Amino acid sequence: MEEKELKALARAIVEEMHSQHSAELADKWEGGSIFFIPGENSTKEHEMPIDKLMHKIIMVRDYLRVLEQQINSSGSLSNGEKLKFQGYITRCYGALTSFNFLFYDDADKFRSKK
Repeated sequence: MEEKELKALARAIVEEMHSQHSAELADKWEGGSIFFIPGENSTKEHEMPIDKLMHKIIMVRDYLRVLEQQINSSGSLSNGEKLKFQGYITRCYGALTSFNFLFYDDADKFRSKK
């Protein structure tokens, strides 16, 4: 891939990431925190604002969407390879359904099946 093509691809990815829908946190979680309490008394607990966790989850979702688009539009992957990689992405979405309770809008929730 030439430098010009690589830059165009990077620009397209950045534009796609900016155009992604950012999901809203359900009202009941606004201002909340998550506490990570270790099993060992000698280790300090950790607090994380829920909106920060939500932001990270949305980033993972958006990166998976971009990866999915890149796989589907790839000319160098066979249909079998595309299906295999799509299966991994679907399982990632399935694993992330555990966080659906954080989302305000049902349309933003993760689904492992389309």
